Amino acid sequence: MLSSLSPEVEQLSDPSQAYQPTIEVEQHLRQLNDEWVKAVVRRDTETLDRIMADDFLFTYPLEGDDKAQFIADVTSGDLKVEHLTREQLSVRVFGSAAVVSARDSATWLYHGREISGQYRVILVYLKRADRWQLCALQACPMQ
Repeated sequence: MLSSLSPEVEQLSDPSQAYQPTIEVEQHLRQLNDEWVKAVVRRDTETLDRIMADDFLFTYPLEGDDKAQFIADVTSGDLKVEHLTREQLSVRVFGSAAVVSARDSATWLYHGREISGQYRVILVYLKRADRWQLCALQACPMQ
């Protein structure tokens, strides 16, 4: 059935073609992650706009936002971060795609409602036009 897959999927499915990420790629993705966290806390919309892809999707316990809505919520103050700590960061690179997973401890104010707790987060980065961009983020509460 592999013949029905696109060449990109076939290449990723072939272990002999495994991509060996460099330490520089992992460090760059860790840096982008760090910049994104700081930008959210500081309400730095220019940095958010630079890091997030135009087709970005954020899925979290209340609802989901695209890039425009997320940045608008940060800009307006409808979404405020009082505390955000990201730990246990893991970076896995698959060619021009990467998955970053971590554990967040966070306190957010969303339309005046406090949301706090521990979250498992998964971030998807894609390399497009020689630039890594954050394309998706999912935050799941931990019990």
